[in-house]
Amino acid sequence: MSALDQLVRLHRWRLEEERRKMGELQRLAERLNDQIKTLDDSVEREAAATREHKTLELSRAFAAFADLTRMRREKLVRSQADVTFRIEQAREAVLEVYRELEKYEQAQKSREERKQAEIKRRERIREDEIGMELHRRRR
Repeated sequence: MSALDQLVRLHRWRLEEERRKMGELQRLAERLNDQIKTLDDSVEREAAATREHKTLELSRAFAAFADLTRMRREKLVRSQADVTFRIEQAREAVLEVYRELEKYEQAQKSREERKQAEIKRRERIREDEIGMELHRRRR
């Protein structure tokens, strides 16, 4: 295996790793979105229950619950922003590794084309020699 083949193989592996990391981050972002939605839904349910029963004790409990869920939601939103930033970084890393891989694959393709052209050139030379030899023998 040539050095160029090894570089292509290495960059393919790196590309898969970067894609895997980006996929994990995207799944994390989806989980955070789901958690935020679940939190919002629970606040709405509790608010509806509080409005329905209208007791002082329930109102106080809901106020404490709402404060806690608001802080939890803010934390989730910050985490979501961080993950979004990390996803963008991962996307840039994937693009960078992909560009590198493309360069090496193009070099590998060019090398193979030159190799095939050299094989064809040698075949032509051999065929020409055979043809010239046949021509000499006919004379």
